[in-house]
Amino acid sequence: MRRSLSVPLAGLLLALVAAPALAQPPTTPVPGPRDPNQPPASAPNGPQSLAHAVGDAGTGLSVIRLGPQGVPTNTILPGLSDQLPKQAVTEFGLGLASAQVNTEAFLSTERVVTQASPFGFAVAGRSPQSPGTLVQTAIPDNPQPTNGGLPIPETPLGKLRLLNGSVQARWDEKLGPCVSPLATARTSLAGLEVLSALPAEVPLPTKSLVSIPDTFEANSNVRLVDLPGSKNKAVESTSTMRAVSVEIAGGIKIDVASPPTLTATATGDEKTSKITYTAPVLKVSQNGKDLGTLDAAHPALDVPLLLDLVVIKLQIAGLTEKKASFSGNGFSGFQLGATARMLDVQLLPTDKLKLPNLPAALAQISLGEQIVRAAAPQGGVVCGTAQPPQEPGGGAAPPPQKTPPLAYTNAAYQSIPLFWLGTGLLLAGVVLVAALPVRGRSRVRAPGVSGP
Repeated sequence: MRRSLSVPLAGLLLALVAAPALAQPPTTPVPGPRDPNQPPASAPNGPQSLAHAVGDAGTGLSVIRLGPQGVPTNTILPGLSDQLPKQAVTEFGLGLASAQVNTEAFLSTERVVTQASPFGFAVAGRSPQSPGTLVQTAIPDNPQPTNGGLPIPETPLGKLRLLNGSVQARWDEKLGPCVSPLATARTSLAGLEVLSALPAEVPLPTKSLVSIPDTFEANSNVRLVDLPGSKNKAVESTSTMRAVSVEIAGGIKIDVASPPTLTATATGDEKTSKITYTAPVLKVSQNGKDLGTLDAAHPALDVPLLLDLVVIKLQIAGLTEKKASFSGNGFSGFQLGATARMLDVQLLPTDKLKLPNLPAALAQISLGEQIVRAAAPQGGVVCGTAQPPQEPGGGAAPPPQKTPPLAYTNAAYQSIPLFWLGTGLLLAGVVLVAALPVRGRSRVRAPGVSGP
């Protein structure tokens, strides 16, 4: 009977959290002239960087998914929704660090963006911006990082003890992204409890499903690295994690023997571009008894808590890669990306129920979620400055014409010199008239006025 009630229970909880989808804020379109023959609204001024580079890295300390793979992914492209993986009904992330570089951004302040967020959430794949985020953008350059504590959200899905963040975004006025460090973001916490207020219907020995008592750190980094055999550069996006141990309800303890690292390196050529992933090594025990090791060779482990009704599935990696060539914005190259997770904890997985159209589990907590993407033009990123414009014949550009001086506003006014000439003659006439003696003037006496 308890097994037969597990599916309605899961459906009831998913119905409670499946709130209406939040409105996705529209993106700002690139403005353009009404007449296609008109020049753009603005043009670059001064020497311009020749570098073309796109890369981003994102790392989340913890991502909680209620009803994973429960709703289709919506897209404006016809027929593509069926090809994309399904999204969770509700997602909630803690300790998010992201670093982004895009030399092709229309706004100069969007070329390098680094963020450290205390939390973020999404409903059916739609996510608003979260408050309390540390942000640095370039241009202008930021020689020093921004560090500080992040506000701790009050939510039954997760509790944090202490959360800190650090971000830095760099940009060279002449060489653009050819500067080190380029884009870095980090979040770290000293304690975490996930799903600390589970519904009473879920028969767990404790009301905190996952807890991390020690330091847990996420790092995201985008930089330009040397390209072997060339003076140009490659785009490298890296996501790293650092953890000591994880405790799960039921006396389960996971010691992190080796943390994961995920890197995407784009050289502009498919043959030399690569995804590098170092899978974590996790040692699992329950009440002091060794249950096994999670690594690249053994990525999954099921741990029953109450007979077969409540099962916790532990899984690592989940590595997914995508690669493709691209062409546009005046250059072509190669791009690639990957996602991975250090540890997935699934509560009540539904794969053994053999029923259609069910989410993968009642709830899923991902610890150490990682994503990296990188793109570079053919031949790599050029670290140089554009030359001044040349004449069609190949000669140097003509020297700038000397502009006429502005009109003066003092006695040396040059625009209307006749004004000052006429004023001078008028003053001279007044002086002459005043200096001449009065002669031949008749004196008229006013009536009633006596006098000699």
